[in-house]
Amino acid sequence: SGSGRAPSPPAPRAQPRSAPRSPPRPMATSPKRGGARGSRGAEDTLGPDPAAKAEERIVQTFDYCAKRLLESPPPDNGDGVPLFLLQALCEQHPRYKAQAEYRRLQAEEVQLKNQLKKLEESRGVRGRRGHGAGEGAK
Repeated sequence: SGSGRAPSPPAPRAQPRSAPRSPPRPMATSPKRGGARGSRGAEDTLGPDPAAKAEERIVQTFDYCAKRLLESPPPDNGDGVPLFLLQALCEQHPRYKAQAEYRRLQAEEVQLKNQLKKLEESRGVRGRRGHGAGEGAK
């Protein structure tokens, strides 16, 4: 009552511009790994890793091809190894497996006939050639 002026109501408090606070933190973020099952980061941990699974299949395929190469090496001509590897790959593919198995059995038959022929020649048993099982007159 001395100055004749009534005090003004206090102004609403706004955030001071001169002293900014630390950046606002996101609310309730879930950690990427080890969090709750429903969190977005849990998608990474569901099921096997596709890259690791593909890598494991490649390793198994190469291992099979190498094993086949060591079991019966292909001929030394220029096309031997690529054709042999293609045959080994076909043996593992579901669509080509039956044909590959048939070709493999045919090759084994030719190899066995050659071995039989060498054995007969080494023992001098040419006259008994027609008596062998499965081999008719030529």
